[in-house]
Amino acid sequence: MDYKKKNIILLVVAIILLWFIYVFSVSKTLNYKKEYTKLCKEKEQVNNSTIEALQLRKKSSFLDSILKKENISITNSFQQVFLKKINEFKKKGRIELIEFDNPVAIKDNKVNAQLYTIIVKGNFNELLSFLNYIEKQGLGEVKNFKFLKKKNYRTNKEYLQLKIYLKKVVTGI
Repeated sequence: MDYKKKNIILLVVAIILLWFIYVFSVSKTLNYKKEYTKLCKEKEQVNNSTIEALQLRKKSSFLDSILKKENISITNSFQQVFLKKINEFKKKGRIELIEFDNPVAIKDNKVNAQLYTIIVKGNFNELLSFLNYIEKQGLGEVKNFKFLKKKNYRTNKEYLQLKIYLKKVVTGI
């Protein structure tokens, strides 16, 4: 055999040997490395999710404490909460709730909303402070209000009413 054939055989054997080395050790090592990095990412995600879960629990307990302090239950509807706020003001001021209609569904600037109509009776200063109170409570947006002068024909006395249109946003489109 001459050197040329020996070199060719040596080259072929070296290539076959490199292929066996790759198949039996290097490829497995690369697969284990990929699996290791994947597991490290999953572990990091699990750690982040537990941290997020703890933060969400703290936030939930904080929000629950605020709701308890405001005396708002999850089962209460907006109307019940709104009536409670009106009753709180009635204890302070001398107003009388005349009418509280069911909400009307409206679409205002591509936003679904409910429009509540409230009519209260009282003197001018009390009605003005009630309007201010409703705006400060942040339950909705006062779209319009109107003072109405009415007359009771039985007693022949006049009284003042305040008609409020309150808009509460339900969903945005």
